[in-house]
Amino acid sequence: MATSPKDVTPTWAALHVLDDTTFVRLRGTGIGSTRLVPCGGGRDAVVISPLQRGLVALDALGLPVQDGYSVLADHSRQELIVVVDDGWVHLWEDTPGVRVLSLESWLLVPMPGIDGSVAAHWLSRPAHDIPARCRDQEHGLSLGSMSARIDARELHTVLATVDTLGTAS
Repeated sequence: MATSPKDVTPTWAALHVLDDTTFVRLRGTGIGSTRLVPCGGGRDAVVISPLQRGLVALDALGLPVQDGYSVLADHSRQELIVVVDDGWVHLWEDTPGVRVLSLESWLLVPMPGIDGSVAAHWLSRPAHDIPARCRDQEHGLSLGSMSARIDARELHTVLATVDTLGTAS
């Protein structure tokens, strides 16, 4: 009797190590593959270090690995960047290895239609529900125009649990 391979549900943690093909592609991208966008506009970027710690937290949230969450990896710095609704900076003030990019900060993101670079790689692209009113007229796309489908409070709670259990080491 032939056996069929089991469907493997991808995990966020599995995205920690780039496969050789993806690494070569991202490493070889030119300067036009990314751009800086202003933070604010109703969105913040939570930067979690190290990358694997943040990925374990996303798995603990039970989020499927798919587009729509606005999640980036900076493989060169080993950081996970999650776009969330603004107003929760205070949650992260005493959380080691986490910083928040908010109003008057800038975030490096891939150009539309491009995976990005080693320094800014989409793990989950923003949803395509960007209303025109959210676009910054002077700079084009802003952080405020990206979907923020991960709740900052839930991410904070789960990250604290991950840190307590030591599952990200």
